[in-house]
Amino acid sequence: MKKTTVAKQPARTNKDATIPPTPPSLRREAGLVLSLCAVSMTCLSLSFSPYELWPLMVVGLAPWAFAVCHAARPWLVYWGSFLAGWVFFLVNLVWLMPATGLGYVALAFYLAMYWPLAAWAIRTGQRRGVSPIWALPIVWVACELLRAWVMSGFPWFFVAHAFYKQLAFIQISDLTGAYGVSFVILLINGVLVELFLLRWPAAAFAPRRRQLAVGVVVAVLAVIASLGYGSYRIRTAQFREGPRVAVVQHDFPLRSQPPYGDPFEVVFARYLALGAAAAQTAPDLLVFPETAWNAVQNIDFLEVERRAAEGVSAAAWLFGSRCHSTVAAFARGDYGPANEMIAELERILKVLQHQKPDQSLPSSLPRLPAGGGPPVTIVLGSQSVETFPESAYPPIKRYNSALLYDRDGTQRRVRYDKNHLVPFGEVVPFRYGRLHWLYRWLNSLSPFSRGGEVDYSLTPGRELTVFTLETDSGTYRFGTPICYEDVLPYVVRHYVWDGADRRTDFLTNISNDGWFLHSAELPQHLAICAFRAVENRVGIARAVNTGISGFIDPNGRIYSLVETDGRLIGPGVIGFRTDHVYLDQRRSLYGRFGDWFAGACLVVTCVAWLEAVCARWIASLHRHWGAFRERRRKKC
Repeated sequence: MKKTTVAKQPARTNKDATIPPTPPSLRREAGLVLSLCAVSMTCLSLSFSPYELWPLMVVGLAPWAFAVCHAARPWLVYWGSFLAGWVFFLVNLVWLMPATGLGYVALAFYLAMYWPLAAWAIRTGQRRGVSPIWALPIVWVACELLRAWVMSGFPWFFVAHAFYKQLAFIQISDLTGAYGVSFVILLINGVLVELFLLRWPAAAFAPRRRQLAVGVVVAVLAVIASLGYGSYRIRTAQFREGPRVAVVQHDFPLRSQPPYGDPFEVVFARYLALGAAAAQTAPDLLVFPETAWNAVQNIDFLEVERRAAEGVSAAAWLFGSRCHSTVAAFARGDYGPANEMIAELERILKVLQHQKPDQSLPSSLPRLPAGGGPPVTIVLGSQSVETFPESAYPPIKRYNSALLYDRDGTQRRVRYDKNHLVPFGEVVPFRYGRLHWLYRWLNSLSPFSRGGEVDYSLTPGRELTVFTLETDSGTYRFGTPICYEDVLPYVVRHYVWDGADRRTDFLTNISNDGWFLHSAELPQHLAICAFRAVENRVGIARAVNTGISGFIDPNGRIYSLVETDGRLIGPGVIGFRTDHVYLDQRRSLYGRFGDWFAGACLVVTCVAWLEAVCARWIASLHRHWGAFRERRRKKC
């Protein structure tokens, strides 16, 4: 009997598109995806403040991106990515909980959606033969841009923010914004992902050796170019010493439930005493934090409205008026009215001690030097009120404002009203229009509305006001972004630049981070602000309740920080710093053209998302057409 031989079949390869690959078991693949996501979450969390292990960011997203590209089940990738993003933001935004527990969970849920969106675009690019070397940085930067704009913007935890102390590396921000720094780091992550795929190929996609070789060269050149450009910009920078600015910081934590924080009387007296000590250093400008004692002090309201307007009690009007007259005398160097008011506030506190014996109140308040001090120009955060009796709703508008007092005690008529208000913290959406019913419901959920009884929403300002400061060394222009505005790249950019023309010489940022206690939010906020200085080549002086207060030069170098016993964060970190803010005459491509780089990444990413949607529609049409033809064939 003749022996027949069977030809040996060639082994099935990833390039054989006709033979569907056999996916691994669900349990095994789910364990791999979730484990790799956990590794990325850990690396990213440790990269940011307060840990600042920034080298981990160089590899941080590679495990997650490898799981995105390697997994055979798309739904597992998307749900795993969403879970990873939600856990990441829940862990790292935990400092939001004291201010708003519900908002903290909702914000983390919303931000987590960008992780599966990014995974979707990366897998789409992979299906079209685009390596994660290019897809990962383009898509992630596009998502960072969306996070900075959508839902009023929350540009926190950008990849670039982990590198705020690596000055040479972050100087490209004046070309591309912080997004360029993120892009270069993500290029390295993408190269690592392709290397992993070469070692452990994906079930349905072949490794891209040629793209890997090109990617390695591009990533190395990008790092070298970034460091070279940054070193050149730092070495050739020629700063001028600007005015001497004193930033004042006290420690008054705030809460979202009554009594919210220390009594206004205590806050006012202690901030004035600290300001008097800072004034002894003879600064050109003295800066108090945002709404330090939360009085209504805009002069146009206090002069005209000499009665209790709707929404402003007579006691609040009187307290605001007294605060205004006291600050005006303080600016002139006359501390007598301040000490008289502090003595009166002490009497009020003694009455409160008898009425509320369970509340811990100080028995005495600090006094200012009896002989007075030098005159000083003052910037302070305050509430401002405008009334509109003829208006149906609302009859009163409140603003979060920056007021300026000259050395003669005059409050300038021009003030800055915060343009970009924090959703639910300062304003509830849908306040006007046909969806006002939705506003009332959302307002009732906020802890600041006392169950919907208080209409606490502020009104956004309409202009980015530029102040002028007259000193012995010249006249300077400065702006005062308030609190959260300094983390929004486009707000600060428009404050500093009008196209190619510079609007301001320096910035003063006033903030009140007491809502977040002594948490990681404080150094994270400072790190983000450093990028605004580099992007716009502008010096910044920060005065922040609870911290961190100090100065940032136009290269992003942080200096002259308020500290106590070597601590920058924690209970009792109180003081002031007086230093020069530095002026820079260099141009900024980012200042002129804005988010051109991240916008280009977003356009490419939108094409990938659109292609994915169209491919799904086309596949669905093919299935329906095939089913229709099969039914017709059977009938025939």
